[in-house]
Amino acid sequence: MSLNLKPYQWNWATITAGSTYPAAQLVESNSDYPNALSRVRVTIKDENDTIFTVLDSASGGVVINTATAGAWDFTIGAFTAPTVPGVYSVSVEWVDSQNIIFNETSGTWPILEK
Repeated sequence: MSLNLKPYQWNWATITAGSTYPAAQLVESNSDYPNALSRVRVTIKDENDTIFTVLDSASGGVVINTATAGAWDFTIGAFTAPTVPGVYSVSVEWVDSQNIIFNETSGTWPILEK
C-alpha cells in the first residue's frame, strides 16, 4: 500500500489587484481520519516566494466551524487581494489534535492589473 502525499490542487479564481476576495468554506464530511482539527493556516506568496499574507485560525482570517474527527469544516474569511499583479501561490495546511501538520491544498492565484 502506498500513500498519496501530493496536496490537492486548488487554483483560486482570478481577481483584480486590490479587490476583495470572498469568503470560502472548506468541508470534510466523510473521512476516516481519527483526529480532530485544531488549526488551519493559509499562506499566500508572490512570484518571488515572499509572503503576502498568512491567514490563521489561531490569529485571524480563518474560522474553524466544526473540528470533529472525520467531519470538520472551516471558513477562510474575505480579505483584500494584493495590489501588485502577478501569479501568487496559495497553500492551506491544517494541524490536527495530535499536532500533526498536513499541507493538503496548494494552488495558484492570478491577480490582474487594476
